[in-house]
Amino acid sequence: MNFFAKLKEKLAERYTNFKASMQERADRKLARKSNAEAKEPGRFKKWLLRVGAFAKRRPSAFAAIIVAIIVVFLFGTYEALHLTSTPQFCGQCHVETQTGPGAEFHTWQKNVHSFAEVGCIDCHGRPGFFGYMRAKIGGMYDLYGEIFHSKEHKMEILTKGATDLEYAKKLVPNDYCVICHSDSENQRIRGETMMSFFGVEMRKVDGVKNPEFRQANGLLDIYNDEMPNISFSHDMHVNSVGLSCLDCHSGVAHGGEFKNKPKMETCFACHDERRKENADIIAPANEECASCHKSVVALHDGTLLLEEGEEPTPPSMMVDMGVYGAENCSSCHADAFDKPTAATCGTNCHGEMDYSFMFDEIRANFDAVKKPLDILNTELYKASNKMTAEQKAKFNEFKKYYDVLVNDNSKGIHNDIIYTKAGEKAMAVGSELANSLGIPVPAGE
Repeated sequence: MNFFAKLKEKLAERYTNFKASMQERADRKLARKSNAEAKEPGRFKKWLLRVGAFAKRRPSAFAAIIVAIIVVFLFGTYEALHLTSTPQFCGQCHVETQTGPGAEFHTWQKNVHSFAEVGCIDCHGRPGFFGYMRAKIGGMYDLYGEIFHSKEHKMEILTKGATDLEYAKKLVPNDYCVICHSDSENQRIRGETMMSFFGVEMRKVDGVKNPEFRQANGLLDIYNDEMPNISFSHDMHVNSVGLSCLDCHSGVAHGGEFKNKPKMETCFACHDERRKENADIIAPANEECASCHKSVVALHDGTLLLEEGEEPTPPSMMVDMGVYGAENCSSCHADAFDKPTAATCGTNCHGEMDYSFMFDEIRANFDAVKKPLDILNTELYKASNKMTAEQKAKFNEFKKYYDVLVNDNSKGIHNDIIYTKAGEKAMAVGSELANSLGIPVPAGE
């Protein structure tokens, strides 16, 4: 047998073996497939088969079950969102108890916003449903930072928010404030924003409709109503000058006080800076006290709290004697930031004659009148969200009189008769309201 014949035979043999091998593989594969088909289906597949069979047999019941599952899921999600949006939840991380970074929950508890049940998510998220959801997503990053970053890292971020005004203004833009404090801005924001998710409002601020909300809570329309204590135009400062709310109200809910009041130093610093740029700005000179402090002028003149048919309260004794008044504040105030003391009386006017006892006596009496009203104010605020419309109107009347004492930094020196009048009216109105709510009325000293 020659070489080519042998080669042909070998090739034929290998081809036969290859063909047999491929057939064997095919037979094994077919056998595996047959065995798999013959096996019992797994648990999950059985469950799917049963579900499919049930859906074919009872389609209405199957659809109802699917709808119920979706409803339960949505309700659970809704509740989870709310539980993680409460100030108490935020307080699990913001645990400090001294005013400053880290004590945001503590300072909020002391602030009027907490008594009005305005929570963290109401001010730290753009109004509307999408603003709420964006704030929740941002909260997830904060939670990640709380778990995986150091305390120093967290405090660095919180300190920046508390001390860097430009950064703070980005965190809390004007819209977050004016939705509650302005009628026109409330209507603009509500007109531009999806405030609810198919009628479901996710937080308090998204349900605020002015003027109803504002009037019920005794708030002023900052752009249209006259400020009760000072001559100040929010409309001009915000919409013409371009200031942010936080330019004057920095730390509005976290300064550690019940109500945040702009400091005169802030006004002066801004006005002085603007005068360097333009000497003709309309801001009053720093020494023109009466241009801003209109309630002090009314105290001096005896016209504060003057109601229809009433005679003016006698002016302050020293005003009546021409010693001081709105035109000559410097008789007692050496400068805008100087607060007279009992010693000032002798130094400026009485020489060696000691009338300091009168100064101290008026201020002590003022504190005695105000102290029980402070307690009553706090208790009424705690109950304010349970009040009827009539009770809220009565509460707003109480605040009108009580605020006269709160805003009188002289503690009665400007006019002791008016603070006594305001205190008596506040106690009468507040006591009537407290009795209707079952709140004990604190006794005066």
